[in-house]
Amino acid sequence: MVVMNSFFLKNRNVTFVAVALLILMGMLGTSLPLKEPSVRVKRVKMVTRGTKNHFFGYYGINVWNKARTHILALETSFNDRLPKQGETATIGLVNLNTSVFEPLTTTNAWNQQQGCMLAWNPQKPNAEFYFNDVVDGQLVSVKYNIRKKRRTVLPYPLSGLSHDGRYAVSMSYGRISRLRKVVSYPGTVDPNPGEAHPANDGIYVVDLETGNRKLIVSFKRMADTIRKRTPEIDDRPMWVEHAEFSRSGKRILFLPRTWRPNSRDLETGLFTVNPDGTDLRVVVPYGGDVSHFGWRNDEEIILSYRFTPKSRQHVMVNNAGRPFIPFNNLMWDGHCSFTGDGKWILTDGNKTSNPPANSVWLVHATSQADFQLHTFDMAESRFLSGDARCDLHPRISDDNRMVCVDAIDPETHLRQIFMIDLVFH
Repeated sequence: MVVMNSFFLKNRNVTFVAVALLILMGMLGTSLPLKEPSVRVKRVKMVTRGTKNHFFGYYGINVWNKARTHILALETSFNDRLPKQGETATIGLVNLNTSVFEPLTTTNAWNQQQGCMLAWNPQKPNAEFYFNDVVDGQLVSVKYNIRKKRRTVLPYPLSGLSHDGRYAVSMSYGRISRLRKVVSYPGTVDPNPGEAHPANDGIYVVDLETGNRKLIVSFKRMADTIRKRTPEIDDRPMWVEHAEFSRSGKRILFLPRTWRPNSRDLETGLFTVNPDGTDLRVVVPYGGDVSHFGWRNDEEIILSYRFTPKSRQHVMVNNAGRPFIPFNNLMWDGHCSFTGDGKWILTDGNKTSNPPANSVWLVHATSQADFQLHTFDMAESRFLSGDARCDLHPRISDDNRMVCVDAIDPETHLRQIFMIDLVFH
């Protein structure tokens, strides 16, 4: 208080004018101008090298260890097709200082779009990670301890972890492999190939401490919900491709999907549910052409879907029934997620074919100010579409200082991992 009083005593005229100005602005209903949010790219660096392909896979997942000295990555020998049964990918760590890839183990359950659903264990974020695998013909997940080089096999594949690392959401990747090859695991089997909406399969929650798994929403329950609005669902085999816990772990979102009859177009909705299977909500009705998403909190979700008939775009939807907020400057499909503080949206997209390129964007969630962080030369048009395409799948570190993407090295045409260093103002 001594310093503050001394300042006011020495600057009484300045203080009087400042207070008068604030009072006048309040009477006029105006406010001081807020500082515009801004971000600057400090550096873009390719952090993997060599004669093989390196990538992580999916978006919105933390790739860094707690110390942010290493990232998880896959290494493969080919880049132009989906893997065949028996073709493994090597899982390892990339040293961010040296760019050296250290191989640790292998997996039989992988593809170019989602990798093997690699994820650090939040309970041991420097020492352990999870991934999916096929062992003796069975889909499983593996908890790998780096220091002990030990694999602990769980009898179910995982799709996403809760942020505290206690639970995981699980689904039938064998069914996905039958119905949508781009995110398939080779050599896996649908347990219900003859049923459109089986009652014994769907979305599961796994307790990672006990190993227990519970079916929380069956395909039959999804179809019964959809049928009220779309009775023609009966003849369409359904699967769930994506699922994710909210940041608190109180809600799970998932996308029920089918193919549109006589076409290669997807029909998709967005549902949310409590982890015990109660309070199932339809956020975007089936048929909304939902593509990608990311939780902001337990209510708000950034989503790319066909909000208007014109095209897909980014929209803030609400799990609690509040109005949706469109982002009309992001009129494309992107792999979107929130920063940990919920202030920024990270996404990719707005591809160009001539020359082949794809971009990474950061968007302020409140002002909708958008910043094109970098445009990547994708070398060939085949990397922009098709089953072996190279989507950027951006992920951001928990301190908001680094963005990690999978892209193409323009010189070798190999898939490599790039890092974008950020500075916020």
